[in-house]
Amino acid sequence: MRAIILSVLLGLVLYIQAQVTIGSGIPPDENALLDLKEDDNGNSTKGLLLPRVQLSDIDSPSPLTEHKEGMFVYNIGENGFVGRGVYYNTGEKWEKVSSLFTNWFYMPSVVFDTSLTGEGFTKNLYELYRDQFENPMMKSSDAPPSIPHMPAANDLYYYITVYDTDVFEIISLSDSGILVYNIKQAVSAYSLINIIFVLK
Repeated sequence: MRAIILSVLLGLVLYIQAQVTIGSGIPPDENALLDLKEDDNGNSTKGLLLPRVQLSDIDSPSPLTEHKEGMFVYNIGENGFVGRGVYYNTGEKWEKVSSLFTNWFYMPSVVFDTSLTGEGFTKNLYELYRDQFENPMMKSSDAPPSIPHMPAANDLYYYITVYDTDVFEIISLSDSGILVYNIKQAVSAYSLINIIFVLK
């Protein structure tokens, strides 16, 4: 009888140790290996703090000794190859977690009137992008009415990678996507400004 009771108790201890709650003495959800919660309703006043590392390159496992699929970290360093943010490891490289958005994309087509010269023209690149994404002219039958997962203006970096310097003089490009420019030379055919948005 004593052996049966000890076996049952040992089995119960092993079961409890297989699932863990951190933050309270409340048993974990039956589907969770690790459950972070402070009360019965799952409410909390604290968050999960990921390991903070300095990644040097998405192809390098450093500071890990090797790539490990499923590893999550928060990169606190910032260089030309890797920005700050949450990254996961694919087993071959680091990928940034970008809130379901692609990491970068070209700005939708926008018309710049170059028929007359002038100074101090402005375009709100973010508003032009948002208006097109919220009001597409056509969509497939099962698509939502507007394009989902739209970041805010300050969630983006704005780049102009190339433009016709004979026609345009770029004065400024703000952190919220306001472009100020001059038209140096009127053209009747076409000109070029290549604009790219990158998620922070």
